[in-house]
Amino acid sequence: MIRCAEGHFWDPAKHSACPWCGVAAQATVEESDASPKTRPVRAIDAAPAAARIQEHGVTKALHREPTGVSPVVGWLVCIEGPDKGRDFRLHAEKNFIGRSHAMDVAITGDEAISRDKHASVTFDPKKKAFWVAPGDSSGLVYLNDELVNTPVQMNGDDVLELGSTKVVLVPLHTSKAQW
Repeated sequence: MIRCAEGHFWDPAKHSACPWCGVAAQATVEESDASPKTRPVRAIDAAPAAARIQEHGVTKALHREPTGVSPVVGWLVCIEGPDKGRDFRLHAEKNFIGRSHAMDVAITGDEAISRDKHASVTFDPKKKAFWVAPGDSSGLVYLNDELVNTPVQMNGDDVLELGSTKVVLVPLHTSKAQW
């Protein structure tokens, strides 16, 4: 992870600049080794940091480009709640949702959403389909006002409710954009 000049942590493998403030990489990277502690390392830019992170055996996604780019497959757009109007990018495979900045979809303004893994939205690249599943937390998830207890397929314009937040799915898999 890299910290921008404003103090936000972000993943250079997912973003070319800080997704919170747009500041480019110029701070520290924290790498984990076999011990639970982390040690700070100076990063000159995002590419070497990403290379160092990959050296430590990070799991690589099967359906991502060999360039390390994780193309957008759709968005969740907040239509109700503290983050109303904000959009959240979705990539292929699992997208974990929670308040933590470490989540793929970080809905930080809603205290009713669990910090880690409140839910997940998965894009199946083989079938070009979206699925929502409840997470590891005690928080509930609703799809179009129906409780989600097991994975349920999602369609464009479906509304997902977590805490006091409602987001709508906007898919991108079209005839012009398919990964």
